[in-house]
Amino acid sequence: MTSRQGQLSLLFFNCADFALQIFSLALAIVIANAGAEGMGMSEYSVDFFSTRIQLGNAVLCGMLLFIWHICFRFSGLYLSNRLSTAKELCFRIVRAVAASSIALLIFAQFAGWKTVDIYTIVCFTVINVSLITSLRLGVYYSSRRFRQRGINTKSLLIIGGGARSENLIQTISGESELGYKVLGYLDSSPAFSRRKIAESPWLGRFEDLTRIINEEVVDEAAIALPIKSHYKEIKIAIAQLEEQGVVVHLLSDFFPYQLSRIQSHEFKGLPLLSLHSSPRFSWRVELKRLFDIVLSAGLLILLAPLFLLIAILIKLDSPGPCCFYQERMGYNKRRFFIIKFRTMVTDAEVRLNEIQHLNEKNGPIFKIKNDPRITRIGKYLRKFSLDELPQLINILLGDMSLVGPRPLALREALKLEEPFYKRRFCVRPGLTCLWQISGRSNLSFEEWMELDLKYIDHWSLHLDWWILAKTVPAVLTARGAV
Repeated sequence: MTSRQGQLSLLFFNCADFALQIFSLALAIVIANAGAEGMGMSEYSVDFFSTRIQLGNAVLCGMLLFIWHICFRFSGLYLSNRLSTAKELCFRIVRAVAASSIALLIFAQFAGWKTVDIYTIVCFTVINVSLITSLRLGVYYSSRRFRQRGINTKSLLIIGGGARSENLIQTISGESELGYKVLGYLDSSPAFSRRKIAESPWLGRFEDLTRIINEEVVDEAAIALPIKSHYKEIKIAIAQLEEQGVVVHLLSDFFPYQLSRIQSHEFKGLPLLSLHSSPRFSWRVELKRLFDIVLSAGLLILLAPLFLLIAILIKLDSPGPCCFYQERMGYNKRRFFIIKFRTMVTDAEVRLNEIQHLNEKNGPIFKIKNDPRITRIGKYLRKFSLDELPQLINILLGDMSLVGPRPLALREALKLEEPFYKRRFCVRPGLTCLWQISGRSNLSFEEWMELDLKYIDHWSLHLDWWILAKTVPAVLTARGAV
């Protein structure tokens, strides 16, 4: 019965998606073109839909519908949403419709469809997302209400006792809208013999699995055993459950990871679990890079007169080049040369050993308030962070980003002792960061590192824009500058 309901749901969603996409396209064409033709929407609709369809266009439309189906299928919209959240479902819909809109634009350009332009594509996207989201969320929430009332429930068998099983059973028992009825659990350990876990009964040993799935209605099974000590039992259980067509869920908390987010995928038939403790590659990461390129290029053009003025002042103030190049450690420990306006005398690196004992910071960094190596103009450039502006070139080249942990000099990076501090290298270094707006040089080295890791763990586009907005007043007031 469960399988039949699943097939009927799949057929319903396929038909509904086709109908809504065709309706969205038709409505978008009418909205985008009725005014341009000097007709009312109803008049234009009659005129447009009475037009004779050419064979070539019919073939292209058929191919477009097939591409749309592929977009929705690969976005996971024809898989079970029982364990998904509404947010995850909405994300899949937006991703599928976005891909469909791109396909429509390509087909329209190829076929020369004059009624489908950018405005039509935008209308189609908005209408399609609205309609399909409304339908899917309506079915999603209705299904959850039905499951709460005992309709379309699934029986779940837990394999393994202990903390994993208890946590899983308690979570499922507290989410009645998921529609799972826990039959009980299996475990061969004498410690679990005839003992209930979160009100779920002990059903027997691992050897009893075949008997139970033969005698009981088991829709799905969840394996909650530690893989290191129970690999053999897990392998046998999966084989037995697969033979009888039972859906198997394998808890993937094999290792005590605390920072990583897990992602499952397949590589040429090999199932893989990937752990990500840094921001994963996504459209947000791509948008961040696009934003870096556009803004850095724009600022380099806009600030060119200021660059020239600063270069002249540096040359007049002290002998030596205008810019300073230093090897830094960047993304995934890749080395690059950072570009800054020179604020020190030319032999500053040589004289570092002479004043090393004056260091006012702990850790591998070197900072003193009145560094004798700083030039007169360099003092003002540093105060308002103007010496950092040439790093816009590093951003444009891809060595850096507008926002991210500040790149450490090579000698400082190699002296990092705490392993978790090195996680700062899993993102591109930035022109500004959290500690730049939180006190700059007034902070200790440990506080710098903690803020860098906090940025990585909570990264979002919104956080980047917030940091950029806060950087301007922090620089103008020279708060915490050395």
